[in-house]
Amino acid sequence: MSGAKETPRQKMIGMMYLVLTALLALNVSKQIVAAFITLNDKLDLSASNIDNRIDDTYIGFDQKGATLKAERSDLAKFNLWQAKAIELKKNTAELIGFLLGECNEMIKLAEGEDWIEEKDADGNISKLKSLDKIENMDDYDIPTNLFVGGNPNSPETRGLEIVNQIHKYRDQIAESMGTYMEDGKSWSFIAPENLTGLSGSLKSANPKDTASLSRFFKTLTIPEFLPAHGEDIELPWVSVTFDHAPIVAAAAMFTSLKLDVKSAQAFASDYMLRKIEVDPFIFNKIEPLAFANSGYINQGDSLGLNIMIAAFDSNNVASIRWGMDGDTIPERWSETNGRINLSGSQPGNHIVKGAISVKQGGVTTWKSWKFDYTVGQPVGMIGQPEMRVLYRNYDNILEGVAAGYPAENVTLVSGDCSLSRNGDKWIASVGSGISIVKIGVRAKNADGTTVSLGVFDYKVKSKPRPTLYFGTIADGDNPSMGTVNAQVKFKVDFDPSVILRSKGYKIIGGDVVVTDVITRGKVNADGTLDAAAKRIIKQSSGKEVTISVRYVENGNNTIYKTGMRFYPK
Repeated sequence: MSGAKETPRQKMIGMMYLVLTALLALNVSKQIVAAFITLNDKLDLSASNIDNRIDDTYIGFDQKGATLKAERSDLAKFNLWQAKAIELKKNTAELIGFLLGECNEMIKLAEGEDWIEEKDADGNISKLKSLDKIENMDDYDIPTNLFVGGNPNSPETRGLEIVNQIHKYRDQIAESMGTYMEDGKSWSFIAPENLTGLSGSLKSANPKDTASLSRFFKTLTIPEFLPAHGEDIELPWVSVTFDHAPIVAAAAMFTSLKLDVKSAQAFASDYMLRKIEVDPFIFNKIEPLAFANSGYINQGDSLGLNIMIAAFDSNNVASIRWGMDGDTIPERWSETNGRINLSGSQPGNHIVKGAISVKQGGVTTWKSWKFDYTVGQPVGMIGQPEMRVLYRNYDNILEGVAAGYPAENVTLVSGDCSLSRNGDKWIASVGSGISIVKIGVRAKNADGTTVSLGVFDYKVKSKPRPTLYFGTIADGDNPSMGTVNAQVKFKVDFDPSVILRSKGYKIIGGDVVVTDVITRGKVNADGTLDAAAKRIIKQSSGKEVTISVRYVENGNNTIYKTGMRFYPK
């Protein structure tokens, strides 16, 4: 509507065009706003998925540290990179707290209340409430005034600070990644002001690091200017991003920045982990362990008891080679898996030696071990072959043993739980609200008199929850697509490390989600997949598959929930 002078008719047509365009925009705006909410939720979900990868990386630090300590290796390099990784986590939480804080202030101006849902232990904001509860979601004045101001060519300091904080984080982490000493040689990386100076800064870095440093630096570099929407000019990044952006669009941009920072953290933490060059012991279970050099002492003696945490891989049953007393030389060792049953038929001191197989980097190595024990003359004991504790809502099997008495003359008694004889064993049933159970051993003499041989305390715990499996695939596995496609149904059962007897579990339904695939699938009542689930799982290569199911235990109508994740190659 510029140039030569317009006729009244042309002016009228132009005005009608503007009105029609505005009406169309009003009709579309609600759909666009809703789309931004959907986009924000998807970005937030992706950030959560990256959090899981980051958690796995930090578990990798624990595994490598445990390996180095077990091998009594030098920990200097490990301590350096673990400290850098811890600082990385702290800096990331602070930056995300800053970004979500700015987003919260923007929403607070529109809604009159804080939009914070979660904070971490250090007080950093880690999550905001859902955008779909914002009433003034299409308000574009607040983002514009808060971050841009009246002149798009010269944005508000608050908007520019968003870029400054991201670039400050980028520089700190990149310099931490590239500055260290290795094999007596010092390497360094000083962050340049912009991408133009990047190649020069990389010259002082370790040549094998330059590709990673360059990628990290570029990932978090925000361009100073961007093409303006619908105009043949360039404006500062802040203005193009927030000028006349509805609140939900601006909030989605903050979530996108959060995702970028999380992705950068995942890359940097993995880089730092790879700097520790050791094949770790793989473990997925951590259990407390108490042991002593001997299990027998005389009255008046003392016993040194060691308490520590044992980490192990429940998916791989280790091979054990061992020999006892005269058979402790390797040439006479036997080989087995799992528990070794040591004989108590001969009283006195005994020695057991052997080696256990451990996989490191896919290679099996053997670690030596030794155990001493003494067989004495017991006055009375309770043997519990299945477990060391009693479980609620479970038939705990006990054995009552007393030296010199036949099994039928030995009785177990308790005022804390129900006991019933089953052959030469006993079934102990524990009710709710009980944490300690006392069980006594009594034996009947030939003359009919009864003697008490001791009272023993047992801790009471809840029965472990079962684990979800997809055929042969377990939680956290990285199966091939061929393996994934070969599985036909899910099942709920105890983990192999749990030795309790199961009454059986029945799946009654569930959901299947694949990262970056919008469609969701269902788990049928028999544990099989519906058509949608089969279809999206075939698209899961290189993605995360998340399963959640509902199930019941046979003979019990209570509905439980469980889930699993796996990552097809």
